[in-house]
Amino acid sequence: MMILTSCGSSGGSGPDEGQVYKVGFPALLSGAAAFAGKPIANGAELAAEEINQTGFLGEGATVELKVEDIKSDPAKAIALYRQYVADGASGVLCCGLSSEAGALAPVIRQSKTPGVVTSAILDGLASPPDLFRPVILPSAPGGVYDKFVDSMVKAEGYKTAVLVVNGDNDAMVADGKVWKSAMERNGVQVLDTVSTSAADRDFTAPAAQIEAKKPDVVISSMLGLSSSLLARSLRERGYDKRILSSYGASGPVLFETGGAGLKGLAFATPFAAGHSANETAKKFTDLYTKKFGAEPDMFAAQGYTAMWLLAEGLKKSGDPSPEAVGKALSQITTQDTVYGQLRYENGQAVLDDPGVYLEWTGDGKLTLLNPAG
Repeated sequence: MMILTSCGSSGGSGPDEGQVYKVGFPALLSGAAAFAGKPIANGAELAAEEINQTGFLGEGATVELKVEDIKSDPAKAIALYRQYVADGASGVLCCGLSSEAGALAPVIRQSKTPGVVTSAILDGLASPPDLFRPVILPSAPGGVYDKFVDSMVKAEGYKTAVLVVNGDNDAMVADGKVWKSAMERNGVQVLDTVSTSAADRDFTAPAAQIEAKKPDVVISSMLGLSSSLLARSLRERGYDKRILSSYGASGPVLFETGGAGLKGLAFATPFAAGHSANETAKKFTDLYTKKFGAEPDMFAAQGYTAMWLLAEGLKKSGDPSPEAVGKALSQITTQDTVYGQLRYENGQAVLDDPGVYLEWTGDGKLTLLNPAG
């Protein structure tokens, strides 16, 4: 359980002195998604701690963040959400995975205790005054994926590609269509689309199918663990060309799975520790590294940003009731974040910056990639 504060003001009458705002967080602390879920929770806890220490919510007012493990079970997320509502939570952080979001979103819309999405990219989630998403959607038209593909094709001259998709994950399937369209718009022939399951741990067969096509580039529209396992299998079969993926492949813990096979896998990300001139990002990186002994990744940034958005709503409302907080969150149009300034369109964050491009090295480092040369 943690509490957080920040300096800065977003208006509103402000909370009463000594007010405690309860915030629940059904988190992904174990299971296959823990590589993302743990840093998300760390980021949210750091934000809560900072919020409280700086008095962001007003004299004596604090946020009480309760983090509990859903064990990658959407039903558990629903049960915890209902418990938080019963316990008087002003808001909830939620939805690290799209499967969780798909199950929980209807419950949030019905119960009216507002949720702030930490990581899920499922289409159509944001819906004020119930759900808000400070997550950058890389698949948006003209967004991160489009800009990334445009830059990488121009720099590296791909002619052929194979797309690999977690076929049982709606968000990854939707993203796959964006990747394919971007490649084809750049004159790259997509030779094949290989479907996998998010639960797969043996990628020998998909790697063989891909290698037989001998593509210039492989696109992984899959969850981070799947991407790292695929990369390892491809390298073991001798495929030494570029692999492109999402920032889901950015978690440092993935190197424990993919190892040197991750070498050459590249992705675009709105946040990368050590590669930002943004003062908020620098401060976050310093605080996180001091507290947790390692630099934050994109997932940590997501948890941090989500907690800060909810804090803005709490401060603006000056009222712990979920209805007041949801209304206040609906009125937020911009947010200064570790990514830069976000703007909100119907509860969905938008960032005009293309982010930074990184690639894995064979010894487990993430280095800056400049496709423009």
